Amino acid sequence: MGLVGLLATTILGYRLFFDDAAPNGGPTGSTWSADAPDASGRYAAALASLETLPSAAAGDALPAYSRTEFLPGGWADLDRDGCYTRNEILRRDLIEVGYGDGWCEVTTGVLEDPYTGETVSFDKATSTTSVQIDHVIPLASAWRAGAWGWTKEQRKAFANDPAELLAVAGSANQSKGDLGPADWLPAVGQCGYAATWAEVAAHYELALTEPDRAALRHTLSTC
Repeated sequence: MGLVGLLATTILGYRLFFDDAAPNGGPTGSTWSADAPDASGRYAAALASLETLPSAAAGDALPAYSRTEFLPGGWADLDRDGCYTRNEILRRDLIEVGYGDGWCEVTTGVLEDPYTGETVSFDKATSTTSVQIDHVIPLASAWRAGAWGWTKEQRKAFANDPAELLAVAGSANQSKGDLGPADWLPAVGQCGYAATWAEVAAHYELALTEPDRAALRHTLSTC
């Protein structure tokens, strides 16, 4: 299956579209949003989408998960602009961004962490872990939810989809690990987080465990 990428640039960031790489036709380009009052329609739609998703079958024997199934060789450059996804997300989500010798490599910046509400300084020269790129739906969770049956190109498209990626505090990312919403929610921004999880899962037709569905339903119903 061929992979065709198109980069669409907006003030808020960028969105990748793929004509036939993603299992459901390509990412929607949904982005993280704060829990603002005018987001109520988004939360209602995300809540409704939960009921359309299949249930993850318990006890099924699946092929062993490996991160390389999604990111062979690391982050990709699917839009072929010479800049890997990690730097694209840092550029989108950080403020006061500083660059290396080229226009692409993000070396410094400041993050208003969407998971803790804290301000985090990023300086690549001293630490590459203070700010990390989180997959809102962890890759291991996506694997169990159906990605094990995708092609390599589909998994690469998912893993590099900005709709599914956030720059976050490294400590929060490590705390989350590969936990689903039944076992982990951010300290702040829970409505935006739950909506993003539901939107990405619905777009890629990923299955949900019943505990995760219940946690998302509870969170979104309070938004």
